[in-house]
Amino acid sequence: MHGYAAGALMLMTGGAVVLGVVAVGTGWLLPWPRRSRIQRPALWGYGAMLTGTGVFLLTAGDSSDAFHGTPVLQEALWFTGMPLMVAGGWFPLLSARQRLDT
Repeated sequence: MHGYAAGALMLMTGGAVVLGVVAVGTGWLLPWPRRSRIQRPALWGYGAMLTGTGVFLLTAGDSSDAFHGTPVLQEALWFTGMPLMVAGGWFPLLSARQRLDT
C-alpha cells in the first residue's frame, strides 16, 4: 500500500476511534441519518473503536517494512485485526436493537 494512502487510512481510523470514545463516554453521536435508530450509543462506540483498531492494525502490518522477513508477525497482525473488524461491525448492528434486560 502506498504511504500516502496508508497514512490517510490511519488518520480516518483514528477519527473513528475518537468518535467511539466520545460515544462511550458521553452518549453523543454525530448527526447522521441513522442516529435516531441507535438505541445504545455506548455499544455503537465500542464497535467504532474495535473497527478502527482492526483497520489500523491491518494497515500498519501491510504498510510497514518493520515486519519484512518475519511473516509470523504479519500474520499475527492479520489474525488480530480481522476479528476486531468483524466484532466492530457486529456491535453497531446490536446497538440499533431494543434492550433485552428491561
